Amino acid sequence: MLSSGITFAGIFPDVPEDHENYKAIEYLKAQGFISGYSDLTFKPENKITRAESVKIITSALGLVSDEDFLVLFSDVTKSDWFFKFVMSAHKAGMVAVGSDNKFRPNDTINFAESLKIISEALKVDFSTYPDSGEWYSKYVSYAKDKNIVLMDDFGDVHVNEAMTRGRFAEVMYRFLRVRDGGGEAFPIDEEWEKYESDLLPFNVKYPGGWQILKFESDALNQVVFWKADASLYQFSPDKIYPNTARFNVTLDPNLKKLSRAEYFSNMKFVFSSYGAKEFKVGNFDALEILNKDTFLRDWYVYVNGKVLVIYTQNGNGVLGSQNRKFLDLMLKNFEYKELADSGGSAADGDLYAGIKSKILENVLVEGQGTNMLNSLPNKIIISTDTIGVGTGPIDYYYCTELNMTLKYERAGDVILDTRDGQTTAF
Repeated sequence: MLSSGITFAGIFPDVPEDHENYKAIEYLKAQGFISGYSDLTFKPENKITRAESVKIITSALGLVSDEDFLVLFSDVTKSDWFFKFVMSAHKAGMVAVGSDNKFRPNDTINFAESLKIISEALKVDFSTYPDSGEWYSKYVSYAKDKNIVLMDDFGDVHVNEAMTRGRFAEVMYRFLRVRDGGGEAFPIDEEWEKYESDLLPFNVKYPGGWQILKFESDALNQVVFWKADASLYQFSPDKIYPNTARFNVTLDPNLKKLSRAEYFSNMKFVFSSYGAKEFKVGNFDALEILNKDTFLRDWYVYVNGKVLVIYTQNGNGVLGSQNRKFLDLMLKNFEYKELADSGGSAADGDLYAGIKSKILENVLVEGQGTNMLNSLPNKIIISTDTIGVGTGPIDYYYCTELNMTLKYERAGDVILDTRDGQTTAF
């Protein structure tokens, strides 16, 4: 039986931080929406009863009343710990008195029933989620759309499965986050692990359960994240099965030295029947190629003359929409990150530090601009302002080794300013 007046110093001893429902249980407990048993545990794996579920919902929605309720259910008496929660739920229209006058407080509740009672208590608008035969279809459709529930590897959400206390807490927590977020889907990527590549210059967050493969060769390096189609026993990421999702990262060395405009123009020509748009990834120009019919969305990020390429695609099976959601969130979390220079020596570091120090000493010193630019071990012009500041064109040079951009005025042969990283924002 739930205890209703115990205060805990921390989260429950049987809910460790690595428990899959830890964050949800911690949140609901901190808000006072759940308590625990008399032994101070929560017992997340226990099946939740109707009485326990009603307590959590009415507490979370501020519906609990201490008024002197009449006894309406034959199995809910004033001496029961759950009396005020059940009667508050009845007052709010969440539960009704049936022909047998029973509430059945100790019966378990399944997943579909949980979605129904929580969403109706929250007065969810189902106008865009029509029924499709089963009584629970609109509740499940809404929950999928808002990331309150995710399908398993075979596309099932197990609507008839009895709810555990931990899973019910998770569903309640996600419903509340969606409500408090103005209807935005629950951010499932919050708890994703970040992958920091030591092979290619990028970081990305990715879903749990995905495989990561690294391919290293003299010709091309690749990192592949993929979710296999479990229903068809997929063993390799080389093909897209109906329920496959694949996120492939590689680096095109751009041996032909195509400019950003030339490279993007060529890709638009190659995929002329696809959608294309240009945007930014951090400070870098990027091109997106999109084909919704084949579930393909690729990025080409132009970085210092090379191109970081991300290929993403999913199949059209029952998991297609969920896999596409995962892939799009991975793209959203994708970051360019320079690789650590593991091959350089201490002498190289000292040399670069000396060059940088000399450049900083000669900022705004006329006649020294060309000398400073010539001292750079490697440089590219990332932009030119042809109007300048009234005295002529301004060039923006970027040096990879120093990770520094120099703002250079041609007329005065002077370095006007510097910034860390690749940028024209001076």
